[in-house]
Amino acid sequence: TIHVFSKSCSALLFLYVSDVCFCVSVESCDSPLVSALPQSAFTSSSELSSSHGPGFAKLNRRDGAGGWSPLDSNKYQWLEIKLEQRTEITAIATQGRYGSSDWLTRYLLMFSDTGHNWRPLYIFPVL
Repeated sequence: TIHVFSKSCSALLFLYVSDVCFCVSVESCDSPLVSALPQSAFTSSSELSSSHGPGFAKLNRRDGAGGWSPLDSNKYQWLEIKLEQRTEITAIATQGRYGSSDWLTRYLLMFSDTGHNWRPLYIFPVL
């Protein structure tokens, strides 16, 4: 499971976590993991409306409002993606909300095997 906490944003917070790859060897990874996950694999702290729900947090989504948006724009908002099994993550990509100039400016990537004890993995941008 990956838990992504927002730290700050421009206007509203919009986060897209997608095209994360599952690799079983050192060969190139070209199979997006998140795009195949059902909307139920995504949960969040809140959503601005049903068309801004966490299930829309994938790259190149044009349906709904074009991405996930939390109800509040503060550092306490989070997006969780349940991967169901231990997975090697080789890339994380983010983008702004489709058809908008809204985008994420900073985030903290955390991981957990249990969904309870979260450990930080990466802060973007690096300070």
